[in-house]
Amino acid sequence: MSNATSTESSKAPIAAVVAPALAFGANIVAGKALAAAYRSIAGKEAPSSKDRSAHLGAVLAWAALSAASAAVIQVAIFRATARLLDDEN
Repeated sequence: MSNATSTESSKAPIAAVVAPALAFGANIVAGKALAAAYRSIAGKEAPSSKDRSAHLGAVLAWAALSAASAAVIQVAIFRATARLLDDEN
């Protein structure tokens, strides 16, 4: 086993803990920011899937926007974490 392989395998558990925790926190902040932006623009709360009076299209659009932003944040955090851990060599 080479030294590089040993170093990479020791970084994997760190990345497996750090990246999801950072992504979780960033997604909470982003969700609050998106909801505040929606409130500011629309003048009302973001549509909720629990609100039966909300239009289905609005609920689906909000869900798609929320999911897309969460996915982008997750990819960015995971890649940044991997890059930072790789740069420590």
